[in-house]
Amino acid sequence: MNLKVFEFNMLPTNTYVVWDEEGEALLIDPACYGQGEQQMLARFLTAEGLKVRHILCTHFHFDHVFGVPFSEGLCGIRCEAHEGDAWWAEHNADEVRAFGIPYPGTPPTIGHPLSDGDVIRCGTLEFQCLHTPGHSRGGVCFYCAAEGVLFAGDTLFAYGGMGRTDLHGGDYAELLYSIRTRLFTLPDATVVYPGHGPSTTIRTERQFHNL
Repeated sequence: MNLKVFEFNMLPTNTYVVWDEEGEALLIDPACYGQGEQQMLARFLTAEGLKVRHILCTHFHFDHVFGVPFSEGLCGIRCEAHEGDAWWAEHNADEVRAFGIPYPGTPPTIGHPLSDGDVIRCGTLEFQCLHTPGHSRGGVCFYCAAEGVLFAGDTLFAYGGMGRTDLHGGDYAELLYSIRTRLFTLPDATVVYPGHGPSTTIRTERQFHNL
């Protein structure tokens, strides 16, 4: 598995490009804001000769989906996200304005709904969709057992962190339950790539959470 991490927009948010040896690629949380960041992503995909087969969203908070419309146009496919975040798809522009941020173009919509347990295949790579509500109703993580990696969005951060729960659809108790029952049951060596900040492991985060 090959991996490139971009840190995009003013909140800084991690965007991941994942691909196999044949150049079959996944784009996870396209967060690019503005033409400069958009072109940075486009140039990388072109330079590596990557064919993006899936645009996956861990959740639909605006900082993670700024670049969805651009990426959909660039790759010729629709994004995939859990339908539990339909409210965010409808209200993204309003929420951005509430934070005092100009919205860069047309707000995205959920192209293809994901459900818990869905398997996403891309070339030789295979990811399982894990529904982990709490940060948002439609929060999901993408787990590749063969590679021992988890793309966790804002469900789990390094150093004992987790996503905020004070936005629409957030629930602190539900987020803790998701972490303990869906993520901390994964193998200790699983590498966690979060929506913000550095990578970590399940073993490390279980220790921070005293579990």
